[in-house]
Amino acid sequence: MSPTDKRVERDGWSLTLALPAPVQARRDRLIEFVVAAADGRIVAPMRRSRHARTFQTQFVAGTSMPISLFVKVIEQFGGLKRLKRILRGSPARHVARVTAQLAAAGFNAPSVWMHGHEMASGRELLVTPRADGNGPLNTLAGLVGAVAAKRAMLRALGAEIARLHRAGFVHGDLTPFNIFIVRGEPPRFVLLDHERTRQSCIFGRTRRQLRNLVQLSRFNLPGLSRSDRLRTLDAYARAAGSRDPRALARRLNAMLERRIRRDGGLQEVTPPSIIPWDANP
Repeated sequence: MSPTDKRVERDGWSLTLALPAPVQARRDRLIEFVVAAADGRIVAPMRRSRHARTFQTQFVAGTSMPISLFVKVIEQFGGLKRLKRILRGSPARHVARVTAQLAAAGFNAPSVWMHGHEMASGRELLVTPRADGNGPLNTLAGLVGAVAAKRAMLRALGAEIARLHRAGFVHGDLTPFNIFIVRGEPPRFVLLDHERTRQSCIFGRTRRQLRNLVQLSRFNLPGLSRSDRLRTLDAYARAAGSRDPRALARRLNAMLERRIRRDGGLQEVTPPSIIPWDANP
């Protein structure tokens, strides 16, 4: 916890706050608001997973425009899952820590305004503002305008993921849904969902990095061709300093095919050999 963070206990929750100046004056109202959202009293969850519920809601800070917030409630489990959480530590605290590390390394990620746990149940919550940007990659890949603009965006994406890996980070779930695009010259990217993002140790790092590329490649996106995917991988290989990009493509294809077989050919998964390196990027 940094010196500017504040820890409070309210309504059965132990919370750590790192609020921007315009919001600090309404801190108590924000806590009340977030706890009500976490309990499902003011809004229904927009997304559920096996371990969490995510709420999107609007909070008014002073006389400014409403701020779009995401409140993620991470459930507490028993048995082996509870043991894993004890060994790995608090996922909400981890997100706050790794997000700060990413920001210090020059990457864009939504700041964590609040995180903590409910003292009676052990469930956790995480509060972040909506990411800056024009929208997630899955909605914009085929809608970025001219062909040249799309190609520039895909090459910039490959270079950004290589930069992430060179900095020692491996994203926990690098799908198109977790990447926001900020249009511009050059385009920028905001990385979301960092519960499993890590600064990877040297052992197994290459495999984890390849898994990021598989996560990014296994979804069918409107307007995104195989050659487009190749451009992303080509830019990644160049920025990562790969001496043999063809070998990188072969390893990626092999891992992707194993993932498809494991998942039983899910509809969102593209066919094997997704990266034909004989194409001209």
